[in-house]
Amino acid sequence: MEVLDLREADPQFKYKVRKIPGAEKLTLCFQCGTCSADCPVARRTEEFRPRIIARLAILGFKERLFSGDLIWLCAQCFNCQEHCPQQVKPTEVIEALREIAVEEGKFHPTLKAKIEPIFKFGRMYEITEFENETRAMYELPPVPEVKLDELRRLLSRIGVDKLLGIEAGGE
Repeated sequence: MEVLDLREADPQFKYKVRKIPGAEKLTLCFQCGTCSADCPVARRTEEFRPRIIARLAILGFKERLFSGDLIWLCAQCFNCQEHCPQQVKPTEVIEALREIAVEEGKFHPTLKAKIEPIFKFGRMYEITEFENETRAMYELPPVPEVKLDELRRLLSRIGVDKLLGIEAGGE
């Protein structure tokens, strides 16, 4: 178990998290562990426990939460949320933590890998002639074209390209 130094904690952090819709009840978590007991990720990954994530957020260990994989492991299955006696909504707390992390430029590399194809193809993956030929074989229409220039312009306007270090042209 890692020892945490309270001098590294930001006691105001919990208030920032609670301002995000869905995470308002963060400080109601009394560490019962019900969320962790029902979590499929926690059953397979030693370091992932929703209750520990809540505790780190309440205490203000932002850097501990944002460095590494911890907040990015949540599968968003909502098991924890359905069983929480305090209605803390651990899934939404984790989503709020992800939002703050991204705002601060601390995102998991998989996030870039998921968004980069959208810049390049306008979708999560490239649609080739093979996909359209397969669709035609099943008497389905071809996949509609994406207005790629408009999409790239929109994503660039909101700063997604700069935030993730993606070429706005997508190439």
